[in-house]
Order: sequence, then structure tokens, then C-alpha cells
Amino acid sequence: MHTITLNAPDDFDGWRAGAKAALLAGLAPEDVLFAVEGQGGGLFADTSPLPPPNPSVKPPTVPKDFIPLAQLTVCHSDPERFALLYRLLHRLQGDRTLLKQRADADTHRINVWAKEVRRDLHKMKAFVRFRKTGETPDGTEQFVSWFEPTHYTVRYGSGFFVRRFASMHWSILTPKGCSHWDGENLTFSDPVPKSEAPADDALEDYWKSYYAAIFNPARLKTQAMQSEMPKKYWHNLPEASLIPGLIEKARERESAMIEAPPTMPLEGMMRHREVAQPDRVQETFPDRDTIKTLDDLRASLKGCRACPLWEPATQAVPGKGPAHAPIMFVGEQPGDKEDLAGEPFIGPAGQVLRGVLSEIGHDPDNIYVTNAVKHFKFEPPPVGSRGKRRLHKNPTVKEIDHCKWWLNREIELVQPRVVVALGGSAVRALTGKSGTIKALRGGAHPLAHRGGALSMVVTNHPSYILRIPEPHRAEQARQGLIDDLRFALSL
Repeated sequence: MHTITLNAPDDFDGWRAGAKAALLAGLAPEDVLFAVEGQGGGLFADTSPLPPPNPSVKPPTVPKDFIPLAQLTVCHSDPERFALLYRLLHRLQGDRTLLKQRADADTHRINVWAKEVRRDLHKMKAFVRFRKTGETPDGTEQFVSWFEPTHYTVRYGSGFFVRRFASMHWSILTPKGCSHWDGENLTFSDPVPKSEAPADDALEDYWKSYYAAIFNPARLKTQAMQSEMPKKYWHNLPEASLIPGLIEKARERESAMIEAPPTMPLEGMMRHREVAQPDRVQETFPDRDTIKTLDDLRASLKGCRACPLWEPATQAVPGKGPAHAPIMFVGEQPGDKEDLAGEPFIGPAGQVLRGVLSEIGHDPDNIYVTNAVKHFKFEPPPVGSRGKRRLHKNPTVKEIDHCKWWLNREIELVQPRVVVALGGSAVRALTGKSGTIKALRGGAHPLAHRGGALSMVVTNHPSYILRIPEPHRAEQARQGLIDDLRFALSL
């Protein structure tokens, strides 16, 4: 038996090179032993070099699906993973259809292992929590997280955190290996014990308050939540201490929501709107030269009747913020609370946005916020119902395009350097084209405009986070929003 020594428990490149050499030498699976350096090669291991290539053996080939499966399988913690992979690789040289034969024992096992590794990677992305531990001499903040994976997923999964936290210096410590990012280089080191885990930091109080605020009792599914967030991870999550109390009070909070009256505008407000019509009713858009300031724009917007959305809404909702803010946030449309108050981003989504901006050290009052559509489009609650808010209804492409006259004039007046598109409706309003958030995130897009050249950064609307029922997925989405806003502010 010949031993092929690997540098690490997840050394895919080492396994691949060794397996190829063994195949070329004509070695059967029972003649090869893969061992991780420092972990021994077994009682019958032979440390002599592999035999030279056999001239009669053809160069090995594999179906394209084998490589990604093998990369995941190498990360599994089962000690038989390398032997199984080589046996399957050896068999594939005679039967390339093996991976399609799900009843085959080796094929079935490798797919089960790959699925278990994917689940472990998902848990890593969901439950890693960075804590600030100090600063470098040049003032760069350093963050550390402790995580306990089931498999050797740290190396494979660290690319996600490099993309998400590119501007941070961080380390992920685990009992199965560690990864470190210094803003330029990703490195790996040996496992560490739990005693190396970081202590709590000041951000945890903020996160607990945020978590309690977004917890929706009407969407509580305790069994599903525990399935997605196993108790083995709870002691590493700051919000875990809140979960029992939130579950206990969920029924009480849900009853209060049901008993609350609907949020339709008060009759007095509606009568006031009918009587006190604006001096200028705009059935078409005004001449842009008459809108010289943001105050002019707000006054003119009150009388906008250029599309049917004005009629059921309480009022038009203009943007708000410094007259020449360097960064502008564009959402979809006003919500229930914004429609009643006449101000953008004061409802739940606005609270998420303000909280995220505060967390990354930016004053929320130093940004300009507005919407692609200026009137609230909604489904009214049934007559006589209680506890029903007016439900948001997505504006159509035609409505977005029709209303972008106001947005374009806002950009011309504010002249921001960066515009953040919060959601697909904002992308449509800014570019005139529809696009997926996933495809557009992660970079700056040049945006030609009469107000001057500027950059557009695309991310999810904060309300997207509030619609996610699973806490760990909501936190993933919130971290994604944080990363996108850090990038936008860096521009």
C-alpha cells in the first residue's frame, strides 16, 4: 500500500494531484492510502514514492460534475472521504455515467456528504458573528469571530466573508482551522481551542435591540426556527438570550397586533385634503426651470395629479435631507407611515436603514432620502376590519417611469456624488432599465445625468430584511446591506 500525504484535512489540490499520480501508476483503490500530515498513515502505510506512470494507462478524465462534488466532499469530517473519492474516481475511468446512478452506493454517499457540507457552509455564513477586539497601530479596527463547524469548511467558506467584509481586518477562529483577512491577503492557520474566542463587545447591545425590534410574532414558527438555528450555535449568538422571552410573549404581541385599529387616514385628514387643495394642481409636469430649489420641488409636488396614484394616497411624499448631500438613497415608494406623515423612510424600513448607518459610523441625518414613486400605492383593508394596515402594492414599470421626472429633478438639485438604489424599482427609475439586484450588487455603476456624472450602488431595500422570517437569514441580509453601504460611503 502506498501513502499519499496531504497538507491539511481539506487539501483538495493535494488529493487531486496524488489521485492523478496514483491513477497514472495504475494503482487500484485498495493499494492507496491518503493521510493528513501529522495524523499518521496507518499500520500498513508505505512511505515510499508512488510508482512511475504506467505507459499503458490512459490519462484520467472525469465528468464535469465530479470536481465540485469532490471539492465539497474533501471538506467532510468522515475519515473515509479521500478513499471514497479515489475509489469513485477509479471507477469513473470505466463508467462515466456513475454520477447519474443515484442508487450506486458510492455515488449516493458522496452526494449525501456534499449536501452535509453545503449545510455546514450555510450555517457558517448565517452564524458567524464578528466582535471588535482592538485596533492596529494605524487605527484599523480588528474583528474576531468564534465558530464551531461540523466539517472542515473554513477554507472553502472564507471567500464569502472576504467579499462581504473586504474593508475589515478579521479572523474566524474554529477548532477545525482558522482564516485571517488583512484587507489584502487571506491566510489560514491551525485550529484553536474555545478559550481563544473573543469576549462580548459593545455592538451586541445594539444588535439585541435591533433583533427584538424586527422579531415578528405573527411569523413565529418555533420548530422551523430551531431546525434552521440548532441549539449548538446559540451560545455564540448575542440574540440567543432573547429568544425564549420573545417566544413566550409572541402570542401576547400577536393579539395586540390583531386588536389594533387599521391605519387608514383619519376622516378629518381626508376632508382637509379635499377642501385645502394646493394652489397649483399639476395635471402635467411643470417646466423644470420653475423648480429651482428643493422647496420649489416640494411645493409643486403637492399638487401633482399627473398619474392616478395621487387619488387614494393621503399626500405626495418628497425627499428629505441636506440640500447638497454627497450621497442620495432612492427607495421604491412611501409606505403606510410615510403617507400619513408626509416624510420618507420613517417607518420600519427607515428604522433599519438608520440603524445600519449608525452602526457603521455615518450620521443618518447627513444623507438625502427619497423614492422612485412619490405617492403610496396600496391595497386598502377590508371594510370593517381591524388590525390591518394598508398593504403595500408594487408600482408598475409604467408608474415608475412616469414619476421619474421628479426624481431626476431632485438629483439635478442635490447633485450627489453617489446614488444608492434600494431595490429594483429604484434601479428602474435611475437607469430606465430593469435589472436583478443580485446581478448589480458589488460594484459602482456610472450614471450619466443632467446633474453631472455620478456613481450608482445597488443593494436590497431595507424592507427586504423585515420580510425574512428566519432570524439567521435576516441577519445575513442585514450584513449584506452593511457591506453595500460601507462600499457606497467609501466612494
